[in-house]
Amino acid sequence: MLDKIIHFLKNTDGYISGEEISEALNISRAGIWKHMQELRSQGYDIVAVPHLGYKLESSPDKPFSHEIKHNLHTKILGKKIFYFDTVFSTMDEAFRLGMEGAEEGTVICAESQTKGRGRLGRSWSSPKGKGIYMSVILRPRLSPTEVSQLTLLAAVAAAEAIQKVSGLSAMIKWPNDLLIGGKKVVGILTELSAETDRVKFVAIGIGINVNTPVNQLPPHATSLKNEADKNFSRVELIREILRSLEEWYLRFQEEGPAVVMMRWKELSSTLGKHIKISDPNQTIEGKAIDIDDDGGLLIRSDSGIVVKKMSGDVVQIS
Repeated sequence: MLDKIIHFLKNTDGYISGEEISEALNISRAGIWKHMQELRSQGYDIVAVPHLGYKLESSPDKPFSHEIKHNLHTKILGKKIFYFDTVFSTMDEAFRLGMEGAEEGTVICAESQTKGRGRLGRSWSSPKGKGIYMSVILRPRLSPTEVSQLTLLAAVAAAEAIQKVSGLSAMIKWPNDLLIGGKKVVGILTELSAETDRVKFVAIGIGINVNTPVNQLPPHATSLKNEADKNFSRVELIREILRSLEEWYLRFQEEGPAVVMMRWKELSSTLGKHIKISDPNQTIEGKAIDIDDDGGLLIRSDSGIVVKKMSGDVVQIS
């Protein structure tokens, strides 16, 4: 119901009477008043004038379902959105909902995370009201070995959304970090539930340092605010991420992974560089020369041998 009331308020030039809303939504005037009070408690500035009705003066920059859905215009992503003030991790919620049968395109957003997760068991700093902490549930027709392609797809989608909303150019550090000026601004995490040859669902987590001040950022990280010296609307950026992610997901399904790989390579900060990549088993130094069809990084080692890595920490040497 709040979604519908917000829709009325945002699409009305001036005031709209309680009677109009009441008749359109088949709800009592007392019910309208109650919902208006709830919206005010959430941070909406709603003016009420006798004989004129209600007018929305401003909306909070919070990832409420009704805020994100306004003018979203997607076909799959964001039809169902869950909002939390605080969670352990949006990925935990996404996995729980995925196991319960949540439909493809379900989105989970939170104001803060107490145990936000990054790659390799690391934590993701999630100061309240400063960043974007979201997860998306997809149900692609893929084998488990192909899911890493979706990590690359999500990185491309996030980079393009950031460029469109902020004007800042984010580059992709393999496999799933976005950097601005060599500092991390976005982390992407992909987890799946699968059978031997079939993916049941994939949860894609996206964490973005949007308006996070420097003193709340970990070392070697930055935020969009820090780079542009101004605040950005988190809601607007979430909408654009969902649009971009859906566009690339549909292209991926129709045209295959090659179109994603091509764009990923254009945005890569890793390819062509001399790097050191480490995992629990080994450390390799060499030139990052390509990614293959399943997203693996190909490194020509200093001895001339080409090695493929599916995971690991990358440090650029030159």
